[in-house]
Amino acid sequence: MTIFEEVKELVDVEAAARHYGVEVHRGNMALCPFHRERHPSCKLYADHYYCFGCQAHGDDIRLVQELLGLTPIEAVKQINSDFGLGLDVDKPPDMAAVNRRKQEIAERKAEQAKIERIYNILLRYYTLLDRYKIRFAPKTPDDEIDGRFVYALQNIGYAEYMLETFNRFDKEQQEEIKLEVDRIEREYKRILYEWGE
Repeated sequence: MTIFEEVKELVDVEAAARHYGVEVHRGNMALCPFHRERHPSCKLYADHYYCFGCQAHGDDIRLVQELLGLTPIEAVKQINSDFGLGLDVDKPPDMAAVNRRKQEIAERKAEQAKIERIYNILLRYYTLLDRYKIRFAPKTPDDEIDGRFVYALQNIGYAEYMLETFNRFDKEQQEEIKLEVDRIEREYKRILYEWGE
């Protein structure tokens, strides 16, 4: 964890704003210190601020930096001193820890992308079957039955089940159905190739 991340974790934006003279009103709204205004338009969140008037935004370090005219590292040192955090700001960052954190973030993003891909495949398959069921349904008892309608009726229940239960699965269960989702994706592509939309 870098010194910047540590400061952000230890001091929230509202505390920093109050400490450096920003008047905070109800709902964590404040008169923006970066432009003249009569009514509070700057919203203070735990980890950032945003002014709806002038669009100024940032974290607690940026707030102190802008208020006091400091560089980012000077703002970190100021917050460290004023809040008595006791951080060693002159120590170089632990690059091994920084790299581990980056790796964790990359793995989490990859996992999320995989889950979104699986869900999108299931949703596209279900949506296609639902369209087939409606579009190719016989209009009269004498109409010839379209193969797409029959296929949709035979498979839409399973597609709906997979779609609805996927989000309730834990990671292990989601991983277990990956082969089935791959099969569904191949089937979806085959249907589009043979029948189209």
